[in-house]
Amino acid sequence: MLESLDYVVIVLYLLIVAGIGFWASRGQRNTEDYFLGGHKIPWWAAGLSLIATATSALTFMGAPVQSLKGDWTYLQLSFGGIIGYFLVAHLIIGVYYKAKVFTVYGYLNQRFGPWTRNMSGVLFFIGRSLGSGVRLYGAAIALNVLAGMDFYLAIAAISFVAVLYTIAGGIKSVIWTDVLQGLLLFGGGIIAVWYLAGSVEGGFWGGLQRIHESTWAPGGTSSHGDPSSLVSKLRIFDFSSNPLKNSFSFIGGVIGTIFMTMAMFGTDQDMIQRTLTCKDSKDGKRSIWLSAFLNIPIVVLFLLVGSFLWLKLGGDEGASKLAAFLADKAHEAGKGKGFDYIFPYYVLTNLPAGIKGMIMVGLFAAAMSSLDSAIAALSSTAVKNFWEPYFDRGRDETHYLKISRYFAVFFGVVLTVVAVGVYWTKSSGSAQEGFGVLMLGLKVLSWIFPPLLGIVLLGILTKRGTDLGNVLAFTLGIGTLLFVEFGMTDKLWGWVWNSVFGTIISFGVGALFPGDPKRMVSQESPE
Repeated sequence: MLESLDYVVIVLYLLIVAGIGFWASRGQRNTEDYFLGGHKIPWWAAGLSLIATATSALTFMGAPVQSLKGDWTYLQLSFGGIIGYFLVAHLIIGVYYKAKVFTVYGYLNQRFGPWTRNMSGVLFFIGRSLGSGVRLYGAAIALNVLAGMDFYLAIAAISFVAVLYTIAGGIKSVIWTDVLQGLLLFGGGIIAVWYLAGSVEGGFWGGLQRIHESTWAPGGTSSHGDPSSLVSKLRIFDFSSNPLKNSFSFIGGVIGTIFMTMAMFGTDQDMIQRTLTCKDSKDGKRSIWLSAFLNIPIVVLFLLVGSFLWLKLGGDEGASKLAAFLADKAHEAGKGKGFDYIFPYYVLTNLPAGIKGMIMVGLFAAAMSSLDSAIAALSSTAVKNFWEPYFDRGRDETHYLKISRYFAVFFGVVLTVVAVGVYWTKSSGSAQEGFGVLMLGLKVLSWIFPPLLGIVLLGILTKRGTDLGNVLAFTLGIGTLLFVEFGMTDKLWGWVWNSVFGTIISFGVGALFPGDPKRMVSQESPE
């Protein structure tokens, strides 16, 4: 259990976060200050906030499960991600700055019209609520196992704290608390690797060599069987004979993640809002580049945690036994959920007082760095794309600032409800699809944002597309992805390809309709 010193660390952290939130609330006069920080956020702070949100509790807890149960093929997704980051910076960010909009969906309104804006906004509400609900769920697992906190109380506590400082300081408090929380998150991973490596024979390098020499069978749960079917536990590249079905093949991982990264960082207001807080498009692009450079080291760090946990536990058999024990302890026996608990359980039972508190803080940080930004993004989209134009036109900025805070509370409640629902529906996954809560979070995002990317690229790269035509494009794109996921026993492709086909379908259907010259927005990126 946590000890007195751990609780001191946690309380100190919460006080610092509260202080940042109320400091950020000073001088707020309008919604531009609240949602965009008055365009005064340094690019490096926006970049750290981006990577902290993208990492979240899912990576903290989910990435170790990938290497604990399998190998390092999850890292292939990061290679495609870097290409996707740079494409977003080159193709998309400058266009949003040129359009001078609060949200992605404001740009789509300028380029195509209100139907495209409204449908994309509604899809964002659905996609971000589901995605952030999964992230909140993942963090609550850690609180449940580490602190023995009731699962539902844990979800409510995380939401309450995140809503509180988001209401106070808006995006400014979100970004500066994310900077702190990102450092704590990554620091927690480094501490965990340090202690794990020190507890195995041969230390870091000796342990890594033993892991490399160990094998497992991707088609099953054991490394026993035909030697020709076994691969190294540190395998990174999977040149699968069927990359369309295997989400962690090299081809699928790279190509699919290029599109997924573009979809998340180019159309998800949760991500884009941070880049729009910089003073100009050049700084906005720099924030994206910083995230790109940090991506691989962070994934490697948490894969190391999983690999050393596997070694520490005595391999597949020991890990499976502990997972079964933890699933039973959490009253989830037989549901395959125990592996998500292993990393927090190791922290609880092996690390000294104070260090446990720091990693607990890192998990809190992971949860809130995702939740606060989602609340801010959902609120800005609701106010600027729906409330102000349709329900409450012509009021002063003080009024809209107050309404924005009401929406922050509302979406905090929504995400809490979604997280509780996720708790009852999560599956454990398979070797080719990935394992546990991390994969659920990624798959949810892959159903919604790729078709949005197709329409954004249609607006930026072509002069085609109409308002109502885009409604058809959205419908066919998302409908196809959901049909493949839920309507087919033998799926046509692995989840990572959702990003590719969702983008292509919506872009292709939208391009069938000729554009309206009156709706053209300058597509040149400002210098």
